[in-house]
Amino acid sequence: MKKKEKGNWPLRIIAVLFIIYISLSIAMETGYYESKLNQKTMLTQESIEKFESDVREGKNVDINDYVIEKNRDYSNGISKTGVFVSSLVEDFMAEGLMKIGDIFKKLFT
Repeated sequence: MKKKEKGNWPLRIIAVLFIIYISLSIAMETGYYESKLNQKTMLTQESIEKFESDVREGKNVDINDYVIEKNRDYSNGISKTGVFVSSLVEDFMAEGLMKIGDIFKKLFT
């Protein structure tokens, strides 16, 4: 029976981080980020041109027709539960610290 060799975990973690670093460097050098920004700018430029043409034609303009909003709600049950638990912990800690402060006030006054 062969024994399983324990891997060198720090070396593996460093290797994964290095691969991620190289991938991000390549993405930056090839202009991936700039192309995404350029696409957003083009959408905005198209909206400006559409707005100007509608004003020239005397159409009724509304800002909501020209603004592209991409606000997505990515919350789910787990994230909502996490927010709820963190607010409970925050309230508990705030009350506890206030009580500790009151105790110190009584001790030193």
